[in-house]
Amino acid sequence: MKIAILFILSLFPCFVGAQEKVKDTLFFAYDSNYINTYPENPNDYYIKDGSGARIGGFYFIEVQKIKNCKTKKREISLKEYIRSSKFYDENRRLKLWDYDLSTYLKNYVIFLVKTENGKKSYIQVESSFEIE
Repeated sequence: MKIAILFILSLFPCFVGAQEKVKDTLFFAYDSNYINTYPENPNDYYIKDGSGARIGGFYFIEVQKIKNCKTKKREISLKEYIRSSKFYDENRRLKLWDYDLSTYLKNYVIFLVKTENGKKSYIQVESSFEIE
């Protein structure tokens, strides 16, 4: 009986891995007028609509850079995506619900697509939220 229980429990990690949901991928065009980086944190990408560090700010953290990515997906505007989402309201004092946006985007694999001299480079990022 103990052997049967141990055998079933040893299979449990296999079942847990099989339940993992596959994430969709979003490709956002890198817009240097909307996305800011700072020399102190070159791997963090802040957006202009973020509420700021005192209230709680949304930003992306770089995971890795990829030179060649074979995809047929078209990049979308990050600014348009955020401003048309349910997390943004032009009429509020704090226009963006940073924490909710960060939580929502954790369900996606996100790439910022940077075009320089006609060549595209892909920066894989994760959404994050921080209060200082």
